Amino acid sequence: MKQLFQRKQKIKLFTWFRLSLLGVLLLAAGSLYTPYPAELVKALAGDGKTSKKKKKRKVSKPEEPAPVVAPAPGVLPPPAEEEVEEIEVEAWQPEGSFAMPGITLPPFPPALPERVEPGRYEHINTMSPGMNVLSAVQFEPGGTASQDRKDLGAYQLRVALNLRLPKAADGETLKLANPKLPELFNRYGDLMARARVSQWYSAIYLHKQNHMRKNAATLSRLLDRHNYYDTDTVLEIEAPDTGRKVLWMQADMDVVSDGSDGDRLPDMPEKVKNSDHYQPMTSYRWRKRGTNPNPLLPHWEERVKKLSADKKNNASALEYARNVVHDLKKYSFLLAEYDTFVVLPLAFKNGNNDAYRPQLGDYAAVVVGDRVFPAIVGDFGPRHKTGEASLRLARLVNPKATSFARPVSNLGVSYIFFPGTKEPENGPIDYGRLNSRVQELLNEMGGLTPAAQFQQVEDPLAPKPTPQA
Repeated sequence: MKQLFQRKQKIKLFTWFRLSLLGVLLLAAGSLYTPYPAELVKALAGDGKTSKKKKKRKVSKPEEPAPVVAPAPGVLPPPAEEEVEEIEVEAWQPEGSFAMPGITLPPFPPALPERVEPGRYEHINTMSPGMNVLSAVQFEPGGTASQDRKDLGAYQLRVALNLRLPKAADGETLKLANPKLPELFNRYGDLMARARVSQWYSAIYLHKQNHMRKNAATLSRLLDRHNYYDTDTVLEIEAPDTGRKVLWMQADMDVVSDGSDGDRLPDMPEKVKNSDHYQPMTSYRWRKRGTNPNPLLPHWEERVKKLSADKKNNASALEYARNVVHDLKKYSFLLAEYDTFVVLPLAFKNGNNDAYRPQLGDYAAVVVGDRVFPAIVGDFGPRHKTGEASLRLARLVNPKATSFARPVSNLGVSYIFFPGTKEPENGPIDYGRLNSRVQELLNEMGGLTPAAQFQQVEDPLAPKPTPQA
């Protein structure tokens, strides 16, 4: 019985609790239909906002009283509106100012390429004086890297050098190189009418062509623009009336500074005597006539000793040094700094036209502008190069010329060779004979006009006369 009574008491308590909770929920739901919730929301919204400026709030009474409405059962009536005083509200001001530190965002990483497209890309660059190189890189689709690295055709360089082969100038186009030529020679028109292009002109450019083909893969050893276009023409001319044969070469003028002679110049500067690059000999030579040793002989004898003691020496270098020592003891040579001579390319030593072939020691006339200089053929040079003269002749043409600065860069120099005119015996240049002999040979080809200026040259190494008391 006692347990049954306790169970009934629990049921009663639970029932009253549910009824009280239901009543509270009904009151809360009914209050939603009264003005109190809206006023509560407005009050909360007004208190949560702060104006930055001063604001005045006014609440005025209605002009006429509103009619009284009986409240609904269980609902409290709204409070009566009262007059509210005007209140000035100041905007909130912070107690202190502060600044946020700057933020530097890292750059966005570049987008990775999805694929590399094949194609051809070209670029023009200047490698050596006068040589413009057009490089083209062609990318083609291939296999895998492990496959293509074994195929030589997958990675290769193709060199294409485009050059023009010039044609030889004639009497008319020679005026482009030196417009004064027709005014310097009495019979210029007759001479050029009988002129023909020599085979040596083709031989020179054949050697140039072979040189370029051989060194096309080594761009640093190619001839530059100046040395490739250094020969305007080579003409074989037979003078009217006299039959004097002349070889006319139109070129520029470079400088050589070779040669030595102990008899005429027993001492030379130290930088020349100790140089391994100075050439002590010229192709034109003669047997020594004096007892003074060559000033370059000690250096070359010492060089032979060093090359002989070096077990890793070059056999050809040792042989060349021994030949130099032998020749310096036996011969004398021209001096480029003191003698007027010109250089012929080795290509002129070949061929069958001996009547027009200049030889070492033959006389020559060098025409620059309206000036005419006498000279001899004193040396041979490379097969593919023309237009070289001694340092002394270069300085007579242009006082600013040096071993590293050419006197004439354009093709305005005329080299007129007189084949078969060498003296019977080689020896130092007799400058009195040189001046008179070249003038005679020029007269045999028609002679010079008064507009031409023939330049007399003197021997700078000749003993000076003793002044009289």
